[in-house]
Amino acid sequence: MKRLFMAGSRLKPLTVKEIEKLTAVPPPCIKHRYLGGVPGFVLVHTPAGHTSYGLVYRANGQRKKLTLGTTKRLTLGDARKLATRFRYEIEAGGDPHGEKLNQRQLAAKLRQDEIDKVRLDVERMWETYMQQVASQLRTRAEKDRVFRKYILPHVHGLCVTEITKNHALAALDALISRERRPMADKVRQEGAAFFQWLIERDHVEKNVFARIRKIRSAKVIRKRVLSDKEVGAIWRASEAEGHWSCWIKLLILTGGRNMEVRGARWSEFDLEARLWTIPAERYKNGYAHTVYLTDAMLAVLDAVPRFNNVDLLFPAAGNATRPMSGDQKVKGRIDRRAREMLVKTGVNEVDNWCVHDFRRTIATGLQRLGFRPDIADQVIGHVGSTRSGAGAHYLHHGYDEEKKVALEAWSEHVMGVVSSSACAST
Repeated sequence: MKRLFMAGSRLKPLTVKEIEKLTAVPPPCIKHRYLGGVPGFVLVHTPAGHTSYGLVYRANGQRKKLTLGTTKRLTLGDARKLATRFRYEIEAGGDPHGEKLNQRQLAAKLRQDEIDKVRLDVERMWETYMQQVASQLRTRAEKDRVFRKYILPHVHGLCVTEITKNHALAALDALISRERRPMADKVRQEGAAFFQWLIERDHVEKNVFARIRKIRSAKVIRKRVLSDKEVGAIWRASEAEGHWSCWIKLLILTGGRNMEVRGARWSEFDLEARLWTIPAERYKNGYAHTVYLTDAMLAVLDAVPRFNNVDLLFPAAGNATRPMSGDQKVKGRIDRRAREMLVKTGVNEVDNWCVHDFRRTIATGLQRLGFRPDIADQVIGHVGSTRSGAGAHYLHHGYDEEKKVALEAWSEHVMGVVSSSACAST
């Protein structure tokens, strides 16, 4: 039968006084003095005069030493009892030093995990990513909005190393289930770019968005129409942007295209006749287009600064021959302020918009105000409904009077919306 405990030490057990005598003078180097009574039971004495109890043994062919405690913490009797208990474990095949080391390593790993969880928190890493990579991008505000609205709710509070492909799929599936496939694919792209940045910095080992195939959808005709509340908020939010505010307001009132308004010239305006004629070479359909100037439009034009020998309404800074640029940055600032205004009125869910949506908004708004679709088309310069096929040869009515009435009605409606919006915010 295998013995569970080896024979006692052949050394005579030392007493406390004998130990005190042995340790009275610090040694020139670390000494291990066997204390007897238990095999391998030693007193460790250092040149600095420190003393502690230990147990020397062999496990898996290696010589090991288990520290039991200092002589200040343990009496000789208590230390000998500990040595006896650990000796039984060793004889039974245990390795107390290895277990103690494993516990230390596990505790160190847990501490490091906690540190990493704070340091590599997904929201904190996203903020760093935005500062280092996206701070100069025109689309910075939209990227941040997409992440915080569609990705962060599924990974909030997680360390980036804890995020899995299932988290990524949950974010995308939530959008797909609502038939928002274009946004789902945008989320996939933003997530993949973020995780690629994390990989480059050795924060994660794999890109959880990378192997998700592109989310395809049938070509969808954009149907974004701004509500009256949104129009009022955008109008008011633009007022901090100086001459850019005039650009936004003319887009809302006329339904013109971005570059048609941004590239407008004073020579195109007859303020006495209240008419803006956009020449054919500047108009998309190749026909000259006329816009009746309502009182609201004239008020906006009156606020546009004029410069000597400069024909453009909105010249670029430093180059008066070119239209001003940077509209996306301005739009981002206006968008942010408009969203804040809308939240105060209880509108929290606001889809992204673009300046081209004003054209769809005015056309739809005119129908809502009782105007025929062909008149709405003429106001925004769509001639397809009246001049397609044979109509291109035979139908040449200019709709000037109808457009005038429609634009006056739309301007009156917009100014009413703006006035209501201002009252609601006070």
